[in-house]
Amino acid sequence: MRLETDVRDFMLGAPSIAALVSDRIYGLIRESGAALPSINVQRIHSMRQQLFCGVAPLVSAELQIDSFGIDGDDAWTLAKALRKLFANFRGPMGNSPQTIVDIVFLVNEFPLIDPDPGVIRVVQIYNFWYLED
Repeated sequence: MRLETDVRDFMLGAPSIAALVSDRIYGLIRESGAALPSINVQRIHSMRQQLFCGVAPLVSAELQIDSFGIDGDDAWTLAKALRKLFANFRGPMGNSPQTIVDIVFLVNEFPLIDPDPGVIRVVQIYNFWYLED
């Protein structure tokens, strides 16, 4: 769960994201009626490479990052800010001790209608390659 926490901290520390969502970055579930815009982060897949000498320390993890807005413009504006934030990111992420990220890239992106009336969600799937301690 540390990667997800460090990604959340990284997003909260980015002025472009904080200006849009303040501190409304959540885990698996967005409560119905929660203030918008907001972001949800969840890990949907991890892969560790088994080597003859053990498990490689570099892990591939896919995170689903959902941007919620009261209309499509809000959700897509937030999704675009996330795309710019994570584009080819390499380096430390989060607070001490930090997660060392080798590379981040966007795998997929698509809109969905949320069960809450009028709420639009843009789903982005990011692949993070990072060093696991």
